Amino acid sequence: MKKLILILYPFKFRNFDYNRFEIQHLIKQNNVIIFELINIFYPNFRKAYKIEKKVYGNVIYINSFYKLLGTLKDYKKNYSKIFVLNFIKNDSFKGLYLNNFVNSNFQVMTFFNPGVSTYQNSILKRKINIVMKTLIFFSRWKETVQKVKGKFISFLVKYFQKSEKYCFVSGRRPFRQIQNIANLKNIKIIKGNSWDYSKIFFNKKKKIKRLKNYGVYLDAPGPKYLSDSYLHKVRHTETISHTYPSLRSFFKYLEKISKKEVIIAPHPKTKIRNKSSLFGYRKVISNKTQELIKNADYVLTRNSTAITFALVYKKPIILIYTDEIFLKESYWNSLDISKNLKVPLININKFKNFKIYKPNKKILKHYLNYLNNFCTFQNLNKPNNEIINNLVSKIYE
Repeated sequence: MKKLILILYPFKFRNFDYNRFEIQHLIKQNNVIIFELINIFYPNFRKAYKIEKKVYGNVIYINSFYKLLGTLKDYKKNYSKIFVLNFIKNDSFKGLYLNNFVNSNFQVMTFFNPGVSTYQNSILKRKINIVMKTLIFFSRWKETVQKVKGKFISFLVKYFQKSEKYCFVSGRRPFRQIQNIANLKNIKIIKGNSWDYSKIFFNKKKKIKRLKNYGVYLDAPGPKYLSDSYLHKVRHTETISHTYPSLRSFFKYLEKISKKEVIIAPHPKTKIRNKSSLFGYRKVISNKTQELIKNADYVLTRNSTAITFALVYKKPIILIYTDEIFLKESYWNSLDISKNLKVPLININKFKNFKIYKPNKKILKHYLNYLNNFCTFQNLNKPNNEIINNLVSKIYE
């Protein structure tokens, strides 16, 4: 009899997530049921997602917190072998209560595999004066209130919440950060990969036919579409009238100096048609980000997590920002990645004589350090599903 894996997911569960979490491999050894809980935890954020006609997998949509608790109790009565993959954060009292409930009743794994160096960025840590910090706090006051609330909830978690049994971690930095807490609370750390890094174990020979001599731009949702800032109802710092003309101008410059076209890889949350006017009628190829990067001559991005693929495939990386986001959240994230990788950060409104670098031994060493710090562990040559399957089998053998 197959074991049961329950996935508690606080956002809209998409086909992108089905592939990202490697569900197609987990179901070979387990029954897998996904709880989409966006209407309980972040109902306003549903607007940020494109509409999908059909979603893969056994997804249950629950709108009531009490119905969720009742459903989990029913599963506990009817199944003796249940493992929970829990993506619910302690950023609300509902999340606090639910996490305490599942940690008390099931074998639970949480995740700390950010895959990017910006996961712990904070305004307080930035080297800017107190006036600037105050202005940023007030300009993002809804997010600030949520973070203050989160600090209080974290205090409650520390003293009153029962801990999960396992924490899935990627990279040396997150490992060191959580190691002491894990030892104190008897949480077993499971070494794994970021979700993007885990994809390199699949489709190693897959290519996009008839495409060569190009650079790829990894697009973000905003400002045309709702970005992650909308999670806290924070207005996007960029504007359509500035961002896209700036990008088109820079693309044109890159194509001139490199003699290679720029192809657009849209963000999974967005739906952009091919030859969109947003990007000057250039090619737009959806759902092929990994393959596009693997065969590209260079990668252009603001701060996409898919930068992992560029590091793995040893591609030149061009990190960019515009005048509009200077000293804003997106800028600080791009700067953080730039410093960790030791690659330049370009203002595409104010650049001169820009050249695309070729990754030499020194740069590739920074690439490898970044991957081992945030995306994986040295000599860990297994995809995430295999690591999870092995753990579940061991628990219930």
